[in-house]
Amino acid sequence: MKMYHGDCLDVMKKLKPSSIDCIVTSPPYEDLAGAGYTKTKRDALFTKMYHEFLDNLFTEYHRILKANGQIFFNIKSKTADKTLRSPHWIEFTEGFEKFKFKSYIIWKYAGSFDSTKKRFHLDYEIIYHLSKGDDIYLNLESKIHDPLSSVWYVPHNIPDAERLHPTQMPTQLVDRILDLATRERDVVLDSFMGVGTTGVVCKKMNRDFIGIELTEEYYNLAKKRIAKYVPQENDWFTLSKV
Repeated sequence: MKMYHGDCLDVMKKLKPSSIDCIVTSPPYEDLAGAGYTKTKRDALFTKMYHEFLDNLFTEYHRILKANGQIFFNIKSKTADKTLRSPHWIEFTEGFEKFKFKSYIIWKYAGSFDSTKKRFHLDYEIIYHLSKGDDIYLNLESKIHDPLSSVWYVPHNIPDAERLHPTQMPTQLVDRILDLATRERDVVLDSFMGVGTTGVVCKKMNRDFIGIELTEEYYNLAKKRIAKYVPQENDWFTLSKV
């Protein structure tokens, strides 16, 4: 396992071409993209800069992914000021268009964090499934019920005592991705590592992990969290339930 504290675009430039099997990540949302994930006022200039950043990000992903590599890219539909904003604009960046679009995965969780009474509540998030080439690996022998379904029911009920990051993914979600799209010893990159959920699951499932995190606090939490994790005999039980 390798973990880096720094800007992901800078770090990824040091990775070898065609060296990554799978990318599993969730970038800072557009209104949380400042240093340390602090809220940043969104204006036209900032939005343009953020779009350019994602364009450069996908371009670098294309360079480092293997020919049969896959991406699972989670992005939220709503900004912190409750302004509804579709995530689909990323499909029109030049970097995104380098990839083959496989499907939208709908991550459906019980309940909603949305308090508005002006529209239907958002109780899901989108995960883009992309690939560099046509010949990709999917584990059709998975224990997961209906493994090729594009609607995934995964609770977002991380206990408060275990929640270390405002947009922390549940381990069950990463379990499902890695079980369906990777093999043992595959190299998995999370370019926005946060507190290391992808790294924990990689350790559990015997995948090689590369994590990058800009915020020092989260980087240090991720290192500690992954280092102290000890795989358990019944780790796989969650797969049959999601």
